[in-house]
Amino acid sequence: MPATGPSASTVARGAGRELVLVVPREQALPDGSWHGLKLGGVTELLRVVDHWGEFRPRSSVESESEWQQVIPHLVVREGPRILTMRRLRAGSEPRLRGQVTLGVGGHINASDGDRELAWRAGCLREWGEEVVCDQDLAGRAVGLLKDDAGAVGQVHLGVLILVDAGRAAVAVRERDKLEGRMASVDELGVYYLEMETWSQFVYDALLQGRLDDAGDGLSLILPRSSSTPASGR
Repeated sequence: MPATGPSASTVARGAGRELVLVVPREQALPDGSWHGLKLGGVTELLRVVDHWGEFRPRSSVESESEWQQVIPHLVVREGPRILTMRRLRAGSEPRLRGQVTLGVGGHINASDGDRELAWRAGCLREWGEEVVCDQDLAGRAVGLLKDDAGAVGQVHLGVLILVDAGRAAVAVRERDKLEGRMASVDELGVYYLEMETWSQFVYDALLQGRLDDAGDGLSLILPRSSSTPASGR
């Protein structure tokens, strides 16, 4: 029987705990785990979210690999250039401070709505919280990111979303937590050992040209966001 996940009202009953979207590992990874970027599989994962997703306290699932936290990883591209960021000391995840990331995103929370709708709503919220952009942009969810080699990767399952920046002006919003700029793929090699593992996967795929053949993917529109901080948590 599918798990019964709490509705958005659970936030009020959570006594201040952050409740994050998770799915059972055996349902999310029916064929076992892998190491790297796997193109496709997004629609199947979201079906698992619809049927088996739950909101659980982040403090408990951070050490429970049987629960996979579903995380959007939005990679912004403008031709050969990628939005490249470094996590600063003010970031909430101490295990990632100082590392370079090629994607924005974060946990899907119970405040994003019931599990059937929360994934898309959470993507839009994370985009508004982390990015300033002067135009609506199109995104495509094209694959899944998985790394079981470390403590962080064991409990997270990434959804890779490619975002076409076109001629839009895109910048990092949370400058106390991130510093960032658009950088060409040719420049990024010197940062490889400083990259988070998922970003290494993305960088490798960019060099191999795999993302140019990623297909249409699941589409979503990321709305423009002003320099005024977005409402949210």
